[in-house]
Amino acid sequence: MKTFLALLALFAALPRAAVAQSGEPSKAETKVIAPRSGPEKDAALKKYGGTKATEEAVANGVDWLVRHAEPGGGWKADTYPARCKGETPCTGIGGGHHGEPVPHSYNDAQTALCCMALLGHGIIPDPEGSETQQTLDRALLNLRNPHSAWGLALACEALSEAEVAEGKDRWGPTAKRLAEKLLSMKGEDGAWAYAGAFRGGGDVPYSAFVVQGLVAARDVGVEFPADLASGVDRYLSSLEEHKGRLAYLKNGRNFGYTPTRTNAHSGAAMRELLQAGTDTARHKLHLGCVAGDIPVWKLEWKEIKGQKFQVGNLSLYQWYYGTIASFQAGGSLWTSYFGAVKKELLAHQRKDGCAKGSWNNEGTYEIDVGGRVFSTSLAILMLEQPYRHRKLKK
Repeated sequence: MKTFLALLALFAALPRAAVAQSGEPSKAETKVIAPRSGPEKDAALKKYGGTKATEEAVANGVDWLVRHAEPGGGWKADTYPARCKGETPCTGIGGGHHGEPVPHSYNDAQTALCCMALLGHGIIPDPEGSETQQTLDRALLNLRNPHSAWGLALACEALSEAEVAEGKDRWGPTAKRLAEKLLSMKGEDGAWAYAGAFRGGGDVPYSAFVVQGLVAARDVGVEFPADLASGVDRYLSSLEEHKGRLAYLKNGRNFGYTPTRTNAHSGAAMRELLQAGTDTARHKLHLGCVAGDIPVWKLEWKEIKGQKFQVGNLSLYQWYYGTIASFQAGGSLWTSYFGAVKKELLAHQRKDGCAKGSWNNEGTYEIDVGGRVFSTSLAILMLEQPYRHRKLKK
């Protein structure tokens, strides 16, 4: 009996890390993925502008996603209305890459974004847990072999977040495998391209998704080449800039692209996440573009040669990058930008019928391409930003 009590006392005196090694794995502090539950999350929510209302909106958005998930795992932007209940199904399906009325080709990317929305809400994947936990678990399993370039980058990010959240080495090995694939795809210009063979170089939209995937994978043990961050900075500096706007790719006008605000938001987010070139004049111009383009949910159209084109800044895809960039930049930019994000997203979240908790796909990219699943996952991620990432500037 004395021996047993002595052993019990010795066990109780072991350091926390040693106890964790014999049971649940201990978790080293991450660099970018922040705690999504507990006191640290609560403190970040309060410090960076989150409220009870934003948390309720996140919960309602997550509920909509869970109700419209595929039984076999994941989400489909073009067929999710089959999951609707009630007399009036949800509207707003995803289309082709340029909004064509064809089957959506990037449901793996959509699934990754939805997984991150659930993970951001503090949900832990568990095949034997609640309905929401099982939904997340099945979706993550479907991300192990993404079929599109976009899905590859986003699955890397989602699986890295899942590994940090769960800490059981179920998702980490796959996240690392996908990260190594992304690293092998880096071009000589320091960027990534989803159509590099056709256009001969990287592009801003795809590089932005890759950078997010890689910085998340770093938190599960992936090491960057020494020149990765500086290479991205150099690539961004090589692109055309006009009034803070940024080109889609090198010599973009040869392919019909002019500098845009969306690419400026994406470029600013990349530099902030990599902490590369953040003190340069070019980066300050892009942050100025973000500051001068505060989110407003307003549908605006312009007719050119008999065709109607959507104008204005209603684009949750653009707002998403503006939210990431402004959070890391901090100060008055974050306060004003996130203040507008909260105002517009809370005012326009659906509160009726089967669509309750979702956001209409009315933004420039969401309206024909991404659909309601895309707009809803992006809106949730923006509202989670106060505690989704750690501040990278010390």
